[in-house]
Amino acid sequence: MFNRIFGIIEVLDRIRFQGTDLVTSNTSGINKALRWVKILLKDFGRWAEGTTKTLRTRCSEQAYVLGIPMEYLRKSGVDKEARAREIVQEQGMGQDGSICMFSVMESCVAPEVCGHKQSKKLELQMRQRKCIFIYYYFDHPEVGFGHVRLQTWLPYSVKICLNGRHWLEKQLLANYMRCKPWLNAVSTAFPP
Repeated sequence: MFNRIFGIIEVLDRIRFQGTDLVTSNTSGINKALRWVKILLKDFGRWAEGTTKTLRTRCSEQAYVLGIPMEYLRKSGVDKEARAREIVQEQGMGQDGSICMFSVMESCVAPEVCGHKQSKKLELQMRQRKCIFIYYYFDHPEVGFGHVRLQTWLPYSVKICLNGRHWLEKQLLANYMRCKPWLNAVSTAFPP
């Protein structure tokens, strides 16, 4: 039986790319950026809310342009991938392209303005908090099913998540027609 094995396929299971703006990923950088745009710490919350609102509005506009639904999920524990696949079935979408966007409240590490007891001044601290995340789901013709996760509050971190098995599947399907004569020859030479 083992003499019929003539190859092995190896593939990454999950592939995750992560990006964060170095300036806004720490309090020192954020303080410098705030000084540069002339925002006082007392005005930080209002300014950050404005940038978050702009970012969320642009995401909604992009969903509209792409012709995909934008849903708010009430619980962060919802299986987003399963919901995206439901939307594909409900909408009768094709195999490739944009699927949907979700917005959902989740935990993050982000800057917050706090009072310093000794100095009696305001300061920025990175703290655990919650903010809205935008998930953009897609089925790409080359890499398959995946999503982008965008934090809408400073430091606006981004994660691009791909599934290696889906990527392999797309490659195999794309090469199937080219390999079909070879596959027929192999199945004839090695019957089950």
